[in-house]
Parts: sequence; structure tokens; C-alpha cells
Amino acid sequence: MFKTSEEIIVIQAEATTPIPTGVVFWSHDKGTAKLIIQLKKDHINQTLPQGTIVPILLEFNSDTAAKGKGRHIYHAVIENALEGIVSIVLEDNILGYVGRVDGSVYIELPDSRSLDTAGRFTFDIKRSPIDEDVPELEDYYWQGFNEIIQESKRLIDQVESNCETVLNDLSSKVTSLEIQTSDIKSKQAEILKSIEDNDVFTKQESSANVIYQVIGKEKVRMTFTLDFLGKEAGVMTNNANTYKAYGGTSLGVPSNFTSEIDQNSYNKIAKLDNNLSSYPTTGAGYIRQVLLSYNVLDFLKKQLGEEYFTAQGALSNSEQVELIKPKITNDQGNVYGYGVGAGGNKLTFAVWNVRWLNWSGTKSRTTATVSNISIPINNAKEYIDSDGNCHFIAYAPVSDDSTASAANLDYANYQFTIELSMNEFIQSMIAANHIENLAAQEEAEASEDNTKTMTPLRVFQSIAKWTKDKFVSMTENETVLGIKNFANGLQVNGRNVLSQKGEIVFDHTSETDSSIQSGIVRFKRYGDWILVNFNFQCRSTDIASGGNLIDSLEADIVPSGSIQVDVTFDKALTIDASGKVTALWGLEANKYYTGSATYFAKNKL
Repeated sequence: MFKTSEEIIVIQAEATTPIPTGVVFWSHDKGTAKLIIQLKKDHINQTLPQGTIVPILLEFNSDTAAKGKGRHIYHAVIENALEGIVSIVLEDNILGYVGRVDGSVYIELPDSRSLDTAGRFTFDIKRSPIDEDVPELEDYYWQGFNEIIQESKRLIDQVESNCETVLNDLSSKVTSLEIQTSDIKSKQAEILKSIEDNDVFTKQESSANVIYQVIGKEKVRMTFTLDFLGKEAGVMTNNANTYKAYGGTSLGVPSNFTSEIDQNSYNKIAKLDNNLSSYPTTGAGYIRQVLLSYNVLDFLKKQLGEEYFTAQGALSNSEQVELIKPKITNDQGNVYGYGVGAGGNKLTFAVWNVRWLNWSGTKSRTTATVSNISIPINNAKEYIDSDGNCHFIAYAPVSDDSTASAANLDYANYQFTIELSMNEFIQSMIAANHIENLAAQEEAEASEDNTKTMTPLRVFQSIAKWTKDKFVSMTENETVLGIKNFANGLQVNGRNVLSQKGEIVFDHTSETDSSIQSGIVRFKRYGDWILVNFNFQCRSTDIASGGNLIDSLEADIVPSGSIQVDVTFDKALTIDASGKVTALWGLEANKYYTGSATYFAKNKL
């Protein structure tokens, strides 16, 4: 049983005044208030192709909604596709409203075309005398959204149950592994004590023999990256690279940079994460400059050991630098950022030439967003100083009385490849520390003859034999018992296993995206489902059709395919699989927009 109102909506380009239906629905009409729409064009009933969607927008006054208007969107039921008859039944959440409701009808065709019928109508909702309490009025409603949320919650509960089973199984396996590991450590302690008691090898011979066994060839190439990850300001022990700032009216040389930046700026430049380190300077004619120094010698000493240099007669820093310079190839400096100054956006990058004592290899970018500048070197002899440092400078255009000079950096590094001929070096060390009566592999694995000398390789083979079937294998199927605490997360085949209840939230605001003036775009992830709510004010200039509102989404909220989200009756946003949110038909400056959608994540759990 329904209370029905039948209205005719004519599809035409001419503007018409809203149809005053005179219909009054009451708060007690729960599930029975039905609007029937007859669609006509040129006085003929409009046939609706299969796959057509007919959205009907109901708007009403609200003190709490944006711009004072609440919006409910219904997907009309197609009663008769041949005759163009559709209908909606009012949900309980709008029956709590008292007053005039404005309706409008739209058609979404299956071939991606759409139209506004230009049909407008009005009706009223009143409070039934019998109703003391009415459903709470929601400012925004999208029919079908609640069903999606319920399905999402069901899937989350199912995933959580499966994860609990997996975690219980893993916990039992880790307990067994801990017991076996304890036994192995005891055996290792016995073996190490035996080695020490018999003075089997010096440290130099052990290092040389291990390298010889591992490399087993005449030359080896190793590629390294030096950056500021883990750098502590003022500390040179763990990471000897430095980041310093300088402001002058002309470009400085490395010795002019005496002011090291603070820890917060080191943290910002340590990763490519859009967290910028910025040092502006004011005053007409001043240039903001930063010096990025990478201590190649200190890094290689940590990698190769001091003995690599001293055994070849290189005792001082300058001698050690001359030893490694010819071995370095394919080196280049990288910086990610942008510059700002009186002349506009520009960031310039150069490397210090220790032979000619000038900045060379200069390159620039004139973007207003973070971009990469790379300088290939391939001649370390001219660019690494006697202390082992390779210096790079990044600077912005000069400042004037109104615009500061600022170098905004996101990340920087120095990459190089070193080619080493290790065998000659290793063989000389082994010869100097030669010991006879060495154990063979079979003797080491048997662990029965205490008169044989064990090399590090034989020690490893002895341990490997004893520990076989006592460790968890990386590739074989096994059962591991006991509770295991995976403190840093758990993955299966490279995908995260959902191990927490609730949701993951990502917010985009004016602090993260320059096209958002105020408000928020919030993404919530439930399992593989993403819910996005748009409630933001556009920037102070228009965004053209195809322009970006959000340049880059986090990997966890990128959709599996492109989706469209309506934010007004004639504006929409597209969220695509590349991680961008773009304006489908442009956005107006300073205007507020709202909308919501749900979709599947691209990187499923």
C-alpha cells in the first residue's frame, strides 16, 4: 500500500518553473510515500534503454548543511522502461523534516552520456500528530551507500577472523623456533670458545678468508647510495654526510658554509616523502644556498674496513682518497625540490670541482613543485677532496624586499659504483697469516677431530651441518609452533595481512594539497573497501577541466579503476588508478564542494 503522487517531467532545453505538486507527505508515511514520475519528450513517453540510471535529487533547508541546503539522492526504480515511468519511495531519514522539498530529475545513459531533464517540482512534508519522535534528519544521503557499508563491515569481520586463525598458528610456530634458536646459540658459543682457546685465526685472516670465499672472482662491482637517513645533527660517527645553509649576495664556496642545519631539517631531507626542508632568506639581493656534502671515504671505511687501506700503504686520509678515486665510476648527485625567489620559481644544482675550485655541471628546474635534478660526474678525481667529501650546492633565485629566496628540498643523495680487485689483496693477507693442518669440509661437519685448524668457512659448514632441520626454512613447507610477535608487520606474498581492527584514515587538507583552500577530503579504508568524503573549499583560482585537486594519493587508497564522484549537480571529480584526483568539468574558485563515494582499493590485502 502506497500514498502516491504522479507527476509528468518533460525533457527539454527550455527553463521551466518548478511544478507545485501540492503533495503533502507526513512523518508517519514510513515506507509508503511514493513519487511516480512520467518522463516525456516532445509530448511522447520517453523510452529508457537498458542500463539507464535515473537519479532524483531532493533538497531542503538545513542550518547544519553546507550553504544551508541538505541533499538526498535517490536512484529511481524504473517501473516501465518503454513508457518512461520511474518512482522513488521516501526513506525514513527525510520524513523527520518539516517544510518544502525541492526535487529535480536527471538521466544517466548507459553510453556514459547524461542529461538534466530541467524538470523541477516541489512538495511538502509535515509532522503527523501521532508522532512524538521522528527519525533524525540527515543532511546528506546517497541511496545504496548504507548497504555498501554493511557489506564492508561483513567483509572486515571475515578478514579479522581469518587473520586471528593465521596469527594463532604463527604464534605457536614462533615459540618452537625460539626453543630451537636457544639450542643453536649454545652450540655456537661452544664452537666460538673452542676457536678462541686454540687461537685459530687472527681477525685479519678471518676477514680476508671470508671475502675470498664470498667473492671468488678477480673483480667485484658494488653500488652505493649516500644520503641523510639516520643522520644526527652535529654527530659524524654513524653518518658523516652534512647539510649546511648559507645566505649571501653571491655564491659561496664550501668553506663559507659553517652553519649546519637542525635535526628537524635532517629528518625532512632523509626521505622522498613531500616533507620539505625550507630555509628562506630575506633582504634585497640575497641568495639562499645549501651545501650537501657526502663523505665517500668515511662510508667506504665502514664498508671495506680500515685494513683494506692500511694493508696497501694508504695511512692518511689524502692517501686513502687517492687509492679509491680511480675505482669510483658511474657517480652522480641528485636533489629533489624547488626554489622560490624574486625571479620566480627556480632551483639550481651544481657540484664543486676540487681541481679548478669552482661550481660545475650546473643544472636548473623552473617548476613550482618538487622535481628531480641529477648531475652525472663519472670523474671522481676532480670532485672528491682530500678529506673524502663530494660537495653539491642547491640554490634559489635572489630575494628582494617583498619576496624571500628559499630552497625547498625534499630529498638528496649521492650514488656511485666502486670496482675492486680483491683477490690480490686477500691472497697477500692469507699468505701473511697462513696456518697449516686445516680441516676439510667432511672433518668440520663431523666435529670429531680437535687437532684440526678451522677456517671461518669450515666453522660455518660445521654450524650448518649441526643446525640442519633445526631452523625454519625459507622455502620448504613446515609447521612452526609457539606464539610469534611480528612487531613490524606481517605480509603474505608481498601483501599486508590485516592484523588490526577498525580502519585506516588518510586526510587531505590545505596542508597537503595546494588546490584545497579549506575543509577536508577524508579517505577511510575498511579491508579492501575505501570510503571517501569530500567537504572542501576550492583554492582561490579556478581549477580547469582535467586539473588536479590532489596530485598523488597514498598507495593504500588508490582505486582499482577510475571512478566519478559528483560534488554538485553539474560538477564532478575523477579518482583514477594512477593516484590522482582531477576535476571532470572544472571547479570554481573559493566555492565549497561536497560528495562521497566507495570503491575497491587497487592494492588488495
